[in-house]
Amino acid sequence: MHVSSSYPLYSAEALNRMYMYPPPYWTGSGWAYATPWLWYDGNKHGSYDYANWASRISSRMSRPSPITQTMWGTYNGATRQGTINIKFRNDSTASIAARLIACVTEDSCYYVAPNGDNWHNHVARDYLPDQNGTVVTIPARDSTTLTRAFTLAAAWRSNYCHIVAFAQSDVVQPDTTKNVYQGGDIRITQLLQVEEEVSTAGSAYTVSSPVPNPFSNRTAICFTLALNSGYTLTVFDVSGRHIRTISGVASGRRNEAVIWDRTDQTGKKLPSGVYLYRFTSAHASDQGKVIVK
Repeated sequence: MHVSSSYPLYSAEALNRMYMYPPPYWTGSGWAYATPWLWYDGNKHGSYDYANWASRISSRMSRPSPITQTMWGTYNGATRQGTINIKFRNDSTASIAARLIACVTEDSCYYVAPNGDNWHNHVARDYLPDQNGTVVTIPARDSTTLTRAFTLAAAWRSNYCHIVAFAQSDVVQPDTTKNVYQGGDIRITQLLQVEEEVSTAGSAYTVSSPVPNPFSNRTAICFTLALNSGYTLTVFDVSGRHIRTISGVASGRRNEAVIWDRTDQTGKKLPSGVYLYRFTSAHASDQGKVIVK
């Protein structure tokens, strides 16, 4: 959703970052860019071939890397400011030249898009310091640490925000890829010294993220709503197809729960994978993704 400034998920830095890579397809008159594609190592590997994306990524991640990456930092929920440290250690016997990229992303964003893809994951919100990253040379058996300050905008949901970072070669390979040596991500809420966010609403109505997540048989969303308030839990697959709807009326008790047992509307057990959910009520709502093991 970064190709047009008219889209609410637009980020100029993300668009400029995309333009740093070779265009993915030939239109008949020249090379052009398009989204969504499965981008890794600086190139596309299959456009709308969603079914094979997971296996492609798993295959790529299984290759050994000469770099070990470690991430840690702090986040203050009251000020919505933090610091991230990313250590890149070169485990090989030769120096490595790399471009280090760090970005704040937001997951599980629901927006009815023109192309029909309504759920958007790992949306690039802010590059640290920008989409160009930092060019370094890491000596053999040595390391370098990247430290960056960040601020979450008021509209971004901190519990769905991550810091994504990776070390990438600037050398274009014969197959037009730019190899990623190592990458990783960390949730903002997993950073050390996390402070609870200050609620300005002053409301007793709450809804929590699913627990456990990932899960094997069932997961629960706890909530506190006014007596007789209606609520709905809707589950989708990753393509946005409706899977299950569970509706109910709140009892008014604290930490009431709605359970999803990984079944569809017909009661059929669903296979392992990633699913999206939306919890809606008049007082509190939440959306995100769950992983079925």
